[in-house]
Amino acid sequence: PAGLASRPIRVVLADELDRWPHSAGTEGDPLKLAFKRTATFWNRKKFVCSTPTVKGFSRIEDMYDESDQRRFWVPCPECEDFQVMQWKQVQWPEGEPENACYYCEHCGVELNDVDKLRMVRDGEWRAEGESRGVAGFHLNELYSPWRSFGEIAEDFVEAKKNPETLR
Repeated sequence: PAGLASRPIRVVLADELDRWPHSAGTEGDPLKLAFKRTATFWNRKKFVCSTPTVKGFSRIEDMYDESDQRRFWVPCPECEDFQVMQWKQVQWPEGEPENACYYCEHCGVELNDVDKLRMVRDGEWRAEGESRGVAGFHLNELYSPWRSFGEIAEDFVEAKKNPETLR
């Protein structure tokens, strides 16, 4: 709390909000304390990101619900229809998650990691909620240029062994 109250801050970057405590002792919500530090700047920026935790209890989920709810839409290289990348479109041969590919939800074509890079390059953010003056962005690991579909599938198969890690 003392660090959050000590000086004005023009830019607040709050990472992994769902892991923050809900209270900074007698000072209250640490995120609200940090946001108050920006009040003296006309050009303030407030950025909050997090992996959501428990549905219904996640602070970042609540903040996203109050935003304009942007998701990243990517075009299929084959049919050119746009889609939001979803886990249900990732498939692999039985027992071979390292060979996972993404399948277009429109035309069903098999897409690999090279296709993913092109799709992400040509993608666009689209707001799906009502604008309330707050931009909110949702992105999952399938878009990552640093992780292949196979690596993500392997992690999923490993996580399925324990309900706590799958969560």
